Amino acid sequence: MNRNIALVAAAVLIVWLSVALVRVENQRYAMAVGMCYDKAKGLPDLVCVHRVETRTAWWWHLFYALTGD
Repeated sequence: MNRNIALVAAAVLIVWLSVALVRVENQRYAMAVGMCYDKAKGLPDLVCVHRVETRTAWWWHLFYALTGD
């Protein structure tokens, strides 16, 4: 029984960390390619960074984050 609880907890942790990693990679890539740069202020547009979708699917973010490409 304890083993099952540990496996479920590990699976939940992996999913939670993966969701966070996908979000951060999306934001990192948006900043890297200049998608969310406010030229008038000379600073990044943080609202844009939180809303932009830089790739076609979430698994591409996970792939690039894990491979380091």
